[in-house]
Amino acid sequence: MPSSASPMAVFCRNHLLLIPGALALFALFAQHSGLDHALTTALYDPVSATFPARTSMLLELFGHHFAKTAVTFLWVALLVVACSTFWLPHFRDRAQALWAAVLGMALGPMIVVAMKGLNSHQCPWNLREFGGAAELSSDWFVAAVDAGYCFPGGHAASGFSLIALFFLLRETQSASWTTRMLWLAITVGTTFSLTRMAQGAHFLSHNLWAAAICWWIAALFFVPLQRRAQVLRHCEVAA
Repeated sequence: MPSSASPMAVFCRNHLLLIPGALALFALFAQHSGLDHALTTALYDPVSATFPARTSMLLELFGHHFAKTAVTFLWVALLVVACSTFWLPHFRDRAQALWAAVLGMALGPMIVVAMKGLNSHQCPWNLREFGGAAELSSDWFVAAVDAGYCFPGGHAASGFSLIALFFLLRETQSASWTTRMLWLAITVGTTFSLTRMAQGAHFLSHNLWAAAICWWIAALFFVPLQRRAQVLRHCEVAA
């Protein structure tokens, strides 16, 4: 009988292919099925020609700025712990996992931000039918003056960057803590996404693409740890 897939192969299949792929397909469905438009229309008030949630100071302060700042502080704390591995023996054996989380948590949102200037996707509140002046467009590699600076969703990427902590705990903690971190990352990312959708800043597909990118990038940094674990298992079997 053929041998079952290795844990590393399962990891790559699930976290580099199936989950990001499913998120990307859902994003395409939302964009081309009319779901994006339907959800945004439900959040828009044609009488006042604005998104009511956009004028909420509390939502802007706590749901947008404070929430994003909290994630940034969490990343800085993680960076400090990762740096401590150079002089604290207690964390030294977890150095690779910590640095993978630091890089994975940072690079996903950075790529999302970089992509914003490459395409003409507009935020809903900029579109003519939602009180703006722009036309719907989805061109790529446009001049800076034509860029929409909206796609993918940056705030959602900040929330979904926490998926890197799920991979970190997957390497260093029990299954129960890993599961809690997974649900926390999904909850935070979803909350960030819904906040900006309610404000008219993003379509659902913008945020789904952000989730797919952050998940794939975070997982990619943990592939070497899966390879190392596989080598150690082979050595133990050989011994």
